[in-house]
Amino acid sequence: MSLYIRRTREGRETHYVLKESYWNGSCFAARNILDLGTDPTEHIVYAGGNGFYFSDAVEEAFTRMGLERDTEDLEQAFLHYLDPHIRRIIENFSTGRSPAHPSWNAEELAHRQRFLHPFDKRRMHFLRCGRIDIGSLDGRSWKFLNVLCDKCRDEIEHVIEGLEKDLRPQERRNYLFTALELQRYFPSHLLKNNPAALDPNTVDQYFLEEICRLNEDRTFFVGVEDHSPGKLHPYLVKYVIMYFDHADTPQSLWQRIFEDFVRHRQFRFQPAARPSLSEEEACACLGLHPKEYRAMSAQALARHYRRRAKKHHPDAGGDHETFIRLSQAYECLVRRKTRGP
Repeated sequence: MSLYIRRTREGRETHYVLKESYWNGSCFAARNILDLGTDPTEHIVYAGGNGFYFSDAVEEAFTRMGLERDTEDLEQAFLHYLDPHIRRIIENFSTGRSPAHPSWNAEELAHRQRFLHPFDKRRMHFLRCGRIDIGSLDGRSWKFLNVLCDKCRDEIEHVIEGLEKDLRPQERRNYLFTALELQRYFPSHLLKNNPAALDPNTVDQYFLEEICRLNEDRTFFVGVEDHSPGKLHPYLVKYVIMYFDHADTPQSLWQRIFEDFVRHRQFRFQPAARPSLSEEEACACLGLHPKEYRAMSAQALARHYRRRAKKHHPDAGGDHETFIRLSQAYECLVRRKTRGP
């Protein structure tokens, strides 16, 4: 069993609920201990120095439910809401503690991790490593997954949401692409691990299909009593918003493709290097006159590039080398327009 504080939305207000993961005899489920209102810090009482304790309401909630509270678990649940100075003391004290679940041997740990959902494993891997090509996560135990063991679905979402806050805007689509394993729909595509290089409409379609499939997956929602497969659960609604509420600029898309290309081949690339193509060569590749290019805005250039790229995309029957040259020419021209020659 473990305690955690879950944020919930009620109208325009954010409320906090002290909750617990517990074993109900067949699976881990969640139960509410106490509604903490709009400010969890109101339930922390400072006794002077570095001392503190929790309000009577917290103590009474455990008594009312016939539960024994663990002081250390309660401190960890409220850790984020403690005075920063006291929080640092607790965190420093925790540094030297024995590893999580010290009573589990390697075989027991592998057994417990086997029950984690693949979606959870892929999310955690990207959040910890930032990679799209993650290979197989089955067949062995991974330390970064320990934090999800022996938790209900609601607490797992709570843990992962805390890690998702560190995602940069340009990482969000890659994150969901990886978590839903959408690259498996492009097995023979040269750039299957570069979502920005794939046909966006096709990727969007597969994303929605996988979200709906996950919404109907009973193994993902085990222990969640109020879920109807006919309605998208809030756990997944947030990902639809995250996916469609973000628009990369063309420059950042192709910059990441180029950086991945360089990194995977162990080339050394100096960011300050000048473009390899001249303005005239790049314009010719994109079918533009230099004067026409200079009069264009960055947005107009991007639209012109997308029209030609769509025509020459390998998935549409185009030539791969031509598509790569178009991309290089566009990268050269957009860099000149935004940074200067």
